Amino acid sequence: MKSIYFLSPAKINLVLQVLKKRDDGYHEIWTIFQKITLFDEIEVKRGRRNFFLKMEPEFKIPLEKNLVFKAYQKFRESFNIRENCNIWIKKRIPLGGGLGGGSSNAATLLKALFSLFEIETDSIYDFGKALGADISFFLSSYFSAIGEGIGERLTPFSNFSAWYLLIYPGFEISTKWAYEKLGLTNSKNPVYYSEKIPPWEQTFGLINDFKRLIWREFREYEILEKGLKDEGAKAVSLSGTGSTVFGIFEDKPPFQAYLKLQERFPQVQVFLVKNLE
Repeated sequence: MKSIYFLSPAKINLVLQVLKKRDDGYHEIWTIFQKITLFDEIEVKRGRRNFFLKMEPEFKIPLEKNLVFKAYQKFRESFNIRENCNIWIKKRIPLGGGLGGGSSNAATLLKALFSLFEIETDSIYDFGKALGADISFFLSSYFSAIGEGIGERLTPFSNFSAWYLLIYPGFEISTKWAYEKLGLTNSKNPVYYSEKIPPWEQTFGLINDFKRLIWREFREYEILEKGLKDEGAKAVSLSGTGSTVFGIFEDKPPFQAYLKLQERFPQVQVFLVKNLE
C-alpha cells in the first residue's frame, strides 16, 4: 500500500484590497499572498478498505464542511476512483486565523492524490478553483504572488526576504461576517505595489481594508499592535480578514522579541516564521 507525506504551508496576505461586490455574491480583491514557514503535516495512504480522516489536535468540523474531505470526494468522483485512502493531518496552523490552513490542506491533499494515483496534473488547477479561491495559490509554485479576481488569478510577485512574528489571539473571525460587516457599496481601483521595493517600505504601507473594522470591533488588536511595534516591527498588519496579526522584522530572526511577546501575552499564540523560498 503506497503512502506519501507532504508539508502544507500557511500564508499571509501582505496586502488585501476589496474592490467591489460581484453579482455572484463574491468580492473582487487585489492581494499579495506570501507563503511562510508555518506548516501542517499531511500523510496519505492509498489502497484502504475504508475512508479515514484524522486531524491532530481534533477539530469539530462537520465532514461535509471540511475542505479536505470535499477535495478528496471531488477527486474520487472525477477519476472514478473506487479504493479509499487514509488521511492524517497534524495541525499547527490555527483555524479561522486568516492563514489559509484549510485551503492549504486541500491543495496539498490534491497534490498527494494526483501523485499517488499517478495522474497528470493538467487539471489540478480546475479542482482548486472549484473548491476555493486561495487553493489556487497553494497549488502554484509561487512563493509570493498577486491575487486578483476572487484571489484565483495569480501573477508572481518579488519574494522579499523577511521574518514575521504572528500573533493568533485565540479566537476565529468569520470571513463571511467580515465581508458583510465591511458593507462595501462602491467599487474602486486597486493601489498597485512596485516589485522593486518591499511592500512594507512603500508610501502607502500595508493596506488591508479590514484592518480598521477589526481594530474597531476587537479592542485587543491595538494592544497587540503596540506590542509588536515596541519590539521593533517595521510594519504591522492583519492577514486576510483575521484573526492573525503579524509584524515584520527584516534583518535577522527576532528571537528576543518572540520570547518577550510570549511573556507579555500569555493568552495568545505567537509564531516566529520566515517567508518561504
